[in-house]
Amino acid sequence: MRRNLCPLPVLFIAVSALGQAQPAPAQPPSPQALSASSETIPAAMVPPPNPAAAGFTNDGLQRIRDTLKASVDKQEFAGINVIIFRHGNVAMQESFGYMDMEAKTPLQMDGIFRIFSLTKPISATAAMICYDEGKFKLDEPVAKYLPAFANVKVLASARDINGPVVDLQMPMTIRNLLTHTSGLANDTAYSQGRVLSGTLAQMVDKIVQVPLMHQPSAEWRYSDGLDVIARLVEIWSGQTYDQFLRERIFTPLGMKDTGYSVPQDKLARVSKTYHLINGVTVVDRPDNPARQVTYFGGSSGLFSTAPDYLRFARMLLNGGELDGRRILKSGTVDMMMTSLVDPAIIPPGGPNGRLGYGYGIGGAVLLDPEKAGTLSPPGEFNWGGASSVFYWVDRKNDLTGVFFVQRQPWDAHPSMQFRNLTYQAMVGETK
Repeated sequence: MRRNLCPLPVLFIAVSALGQAQPAPAQPPSPQALSASSETIPAAMVPPPNPAAAGFTNDGLQRIRDTLKASVDKQEFAGINVIIFRHGNVAMQESFGYMDMEAKTPLQMDGIFRIFSLTKPISATAAMICYDEGKFKLDEPVAKYLPAFANVKVLASARDINGPVVDLQMPMTIRNLLTHTSGLANDTAYSQGRVLSGTLAQMVDKIVQVPLMHQPSAEWRYSDGLDVIARLVEIWSGQTYDQFLRERIFTPLGMKDTGYSVPQDKLARVSKTYHLINGVTVVDRPDNPARQVTYFGGSSGLFSTAPDYLRFARMLLNGGELDGRRILKSGTVDMMMTSLVDPAIIPPGGPNGRLGYGYGIGGAVLLDPEKAGTLSPPGEFNWGGASSVFYWVDRKNDLTGVFFVQRQPWDAHPSMQFRNLTYQAMVGETK
């Protein structure tokens, strides 16, 4: 399954089994055009930590370290990278544990991680760049740009993926793709038919042959709509999707280590992926980071680092701009961080298990902190990925954080605990 997501707001962490912190329209490009490369992108620099200026207590930050150390000592994680950023200052930036437990290779802050569904917020941002340029309207039918979607069928019952199908009751819109209300969630059929493979154009040809799990706008169901968004970005921009991400997001933000593959000279920095089986963390066997990529998925597939993703998060925190480079209009960021989904169609447990949250564009939006069991304020915005990587943006407290780990399946507890410890470590009352 591509969509074991994570629920709640947290930071970038790197944990140690020893618990000791380490110091901190042109012709399409080649498949590796979006490899993380340092030749044309400036470094994603992170300033030295200044907890006092960020509004954090040393005792509170030490409690975070102690908690992470205990988690690592239990071998719940091999390694974690964390960064907490507030008021223009880093409060905490530390690595714990190993990128390779077997070789006892310490995790460093420039460790490269598979970020799985943390690809989705980036893809939502790519779409909204096109939105800001007037390339589409949210409630336009997808079929306006991809005509094959006009005739897609819908399962009569989501309980029977081999059962009868019915016609669309209403067109699928671009809003549906961005908010997981499209019905593009037939995972079993996608896997059996290798639908999410080849090129994005080939994916569209295949995905329209698979019935939707539900009528558009009838349910919130975690989906692969962002893969279709990636293809639409290619159409709107006249560029391949990897090229668009590089030129419009990664290069302007200085995300030098983010891409769909990892060049040979950076392979030594890639963290191993682990799997928790019967309480024991064992090494997983993921695909080759240096592989030749043709499928630039909008839902998953990127590699990144904690400092890189922090810069993306800071851009959103600042209302679409970072270091004088504007990526999105401020009003567009406001809309993305507003719940746009009818509460009546969100599952009882919240979007992907986030009780107390609604859903905007590219992430969950906190509506009820008490129900969510969080110290975050209403409006906090977050998402994560299958390996428990996570980030959140809290504009009321001028706070963002990233939590990078490499262990499946997703476990919400460490990130929930980390998030609440972060708010407890802040000086004075939070908003």
